[in-house]
Amino acid sequence: MTQKKTRKRDTAIFFPAIGAQLISTTSLFILPILMDALERGGLSERKAGLLLSIELAASALATLCVSTWVPSHSDRRGALLGGVLALVGTALTLITPAFPVLVAVRLVAGIGAGIAAAEAATVVARGIDRQRLVANLTIVAIVHASFWLAILPYTVDKLGYRGPYACLLLICLAGTLLLTRLPSVPVGRHAGPAIGRPRWPRVGLLVVPAVFLTQLGQGTFWSLEGTFGSRAGLTDHVIGLFLAMATLFLLVGAVGAAWIGVRFGRLAPLLTLIAINALSILLVCAVPVPQVFVAANVVQSVTNLASVIYQLGLAASLDRSGRIISASTGAVTLGNGLGPGFSANLNASFGAPSVGIFVLALNSLAFASYCLVGRGPTVENPQP
Repeated sequence: MTQKKTRKRDTAIFFPAIGAQLISTTSLFILPILMDALERGGLSERKAGLLLSIELAASALATLCVSTWVPSHSDRRGALLGGVLALVGTALTLITPAFPVLVAVRLVAGIGAGIAAAEAATVVARGIDRQRLVANLTIVAIVHASFWLAILPYTVDKLGYRGPYACLLLICLAGTLLLTRLPSVPVGRHAGPAIGRPRWPRVGLLVVPAVFLTQLGQGTFWSLEGTFGSRAGLTDHVIGLFLAMATLFLLVGAVGAAWIGVRFGRLAPLLTLIAINALSILLVCAVPVPQVFVAANVVQSVTNLASVIYQLGLAASLDRSGRIISASTGAVTLGNGLGPGFSANLNASFGAPSVGIFVLALNSLAFASYCLVGRGPTVENPQP
């Protein structure tokens, strides 16, 4: 296939896939703003954390469930169903003040986001240069999130908790419209010959939980960034602006991980990144000083996405069937989704510094798991 045809085919996939990316990742990136807005709206810290955790966990589980099911329908129709569910759930959020009903409508929105993400991912997997597609989608998500992190504090001032959700409604609408252009390729129930199900590699029992542990720590820390910034003496607007800039440092980590690659192996950079990330988060949580907040957050932003890339790269190198990397991708979302519930309870029960100790413990367990993985053989997967 010529380079021109490759570019044309991948472009036809890329722009609609942005729609799924906007729907499925925006809530995750703006967790600190949503947490603060819900608390200002009258919810306790624990209830706000629970609400966000339920939504993101539902999204992750929906993605995992749909990804393991071979559909007999159009990917476009499935993605649009997810987009509509996210749209309806978010619209109802604006008119539903009661907490039990809020939980229900955010559950619907989370399920919809997860379905849209899974259906779009099946189409992205049909791209020619899939690695470039995924990298570009990640860059779009980060730049998009940095924009909203900068302006959402102003919407909270004007509209309370409804401000961020009104913006999410517009994002879901734009994402669903983009999904109408998603290439539709029906897949029959018996599209191919039956093949034996690959056995689950034993190393997956170490890698997938390790990915989950590191991302549970990230989600726990990220959802309380507003609290840590306030403790350091920064205003809400300054915190929002800084978080927008810090989010862009995720790109530095991604580019750095791509440039370094495996020239130093996979485990050595991964273990280093996990350790530095945990220590920088501990500093943010334990030392309420503006300069420490800024510097340590820059370090944790750079090491965060870089460590995720190395973890997923290691997962791909350990299993030719792709089952470990698929499960690991779901573990990233699930860990981040459950984080707000843990952060709220830890902060309320033991204070903000306990979050840093919690993250350090989680990353230490993941560190130990990867050390055990390093003692076994690896299998590099060639690109199909």
